[in-house]
Amino acid sequence: MVAAYARSSRLDDAMRIFEQMPDRNTVAWTSLMAGFAQNGQNYSTLELFKQMLEEGVVPNAFTFVTLLGTCADLALLEGGKQIHGHLFKFCNREHFGSMYVNNALMDMYCKCGDMGSSKSLFEGMIEKDVVSWNSMITGFAQNGLADESLSVFREMVQGKARPNHVTFLGVLSACGHTGSLAEALQILEQMEKDYGISPRSEHYAVLIDLLGRKNRLSEAIELIGKAPGLTNHVGMWGALLGACRIHPNVDLAMKAAETLFRLEPSNAARYVMLNNIYIAANKWSDACRVRRAAEEKGIVKDVAYSWIEVRNERHEFVAKDKAHNQRGEIYQVISQLLDHMMGAGYRYCTSDCYFVGGDDAVVL
Repeated sequence: MVAAYARSSRLDDAMRIFEQMPDRNTVAWTSLMAGFAQNGQNYSTLELFKQMLEEGVVPNAFTFVTLLGTCADLALLEGGKQIHGHLFKFCNREHFGSMYVNNALMDMYCKCGDMGSSKSLFEGMIEKDVVSWNSMITGFAQNGLADESLSVFREMVQGKARPNHVTFLGVLSACGHTGSLAEALQILEQMEKDYGISPRSEHYAVLIDLLGRKNRLSEAIELIGKAPGLTNHVGMWGALLGACRIHPNVDLAMKAAETLFRLEPSNAARYVMLNNIYIAANKWSDACRVRRAAEEKGIVKDVAYSWIEVRNERHEFVAKDKAHNQRGEIYQVISQLLDHMMGAGYRYCTSDCYFVGGDDAVVL
């Protein structure tokens, strides 16, 4: 019942049943934690783990896989390392060395940017499955280590391991980081010819992004037309719109944006990007028209935030947010940095602005 309620996003009911249980064993705790994790309540998941240990309940391999996934989602490297340490204490040798647990560990380290630890785990695995290989290939690609990603893929193929669509998405992303268009096209062909895997919209989106960054926009639009049954995918049109901002092409940007407005009418980022493309082209009336259209539809851009992990605690910062309890010290340091920047000859804009060029700035 705990698991059923949790999977149905009825966390209050799951907690109520859990608290009524006379004997809360490892399965009950793990089911509750998994439910909270699946519903995005990651910090609550970690807090439940602390309570579980305080009650003397011994976690198992499934508990740790849930916790490692939580740390990966939060990018809590120190927390993930602590969970890794608990594995030595609680898991027997069979569970600790299992491919299931090792894959979760690798994924956590990859998502937290610690590719050294992930690589060490990978190289120490006696048995590897496609998830193991994919974690390394995707992890290296996402952390900007494209050459390493491609090297692992070649090793995978040479070792007779069979890749899947996730493998090729990671490899194509690596090609995107290196700008290797020829290799990306060759890999796309290899997917179908050698492995019978039909490219999905995500694969085409990576190629369109790569073509766009090389200012080969006509080829990018042709590729969208050739994608079988995928011509209305937001990822591909989004990549094309992004390319139009890098290499100004107002006409094509309008076409891409109109398609995106139809496919995802509430996505404010598309309106912002088209607005900025118009501004870069000095088309101020068109830029104002896009902003008015977004305002009339009640579309509001999601607030961006940055974060940093200090002493195993995650601190989030939102623009103009003054809620942080150390804001005085933070602002003092920022002020000192700005003084150093000004002393070095830099100038900054005190408002949210879009830079057109030189010293000119237009407040949005």
